[in-house]
Amino acid sequence: MVLAATLPALGQDGERTETGTFIKDSERDGHGVLVVENNNPLNDNETRDAVAILIDANDTPTFAVYVREGESFEVQGIEDGVYDFYFTVGEVWDGELAAFLEPEFYRTENPLPFETEIKDGQVIYTQWTLTLEEVPGGDEEKIPVPEELFPSLKED
Repeated sequence: MVLAATLPALGQDGERTETGTFIKDSERDGHGVLVVENNNPLNDNETRDAVAILIDANDTPTFAVYVREGESFEVQGIEDGVYDFYFTVGEVWDGELAAFLEPEFYRTENPLPFETEIKDGQVIYTQWTLTLEEVPGGDEEKIPVPEELFPSLKED
C-alpha cells in the first residue's frame, strides 16, 4: 500500500494562506465588483489554491488576492476601466517568492470592462463572477500563459 500526502499552500509562517489575503493591493474607489470562485477539482488529492490578479490598462496589478480551493472571494471598489484577469494555481504558496511551487499560469480570453452609471438616481455598476475552472455554458476560456509573460507579484 502506498500512502500519499499533499502539502497545503503555506504562508511564510507555515500556516495555509487564508482566502481574501491580498498579495498586492491598491486603493479602490470605484463601484465595480469581482467575485472569484476557485472551484478547482477536489478529487485529485491535490490542494489547488489560487491567486487572482486584476491588471489595469497600464499593465499594473490593481490587486492580487489569494483564494483557497473550493472557496470564493468578492473584491469591491473596482474603478471603471478595462482590465485583464490573470490567475495562478498551485499547491504550496511561498510568501517570500510571492509564487506557488510548481505553478500553472492562466488569463481569461477577453478583458473585463467595468462601468458605472447613475440612472434615475441609482448607481448601476458592473459585477463579474469568474470561476477559475471552465464550466459548461461559461462565457470565458482560460488561456495558459508562459511564466515569463505572467505579471510579477513580488514587491517592487
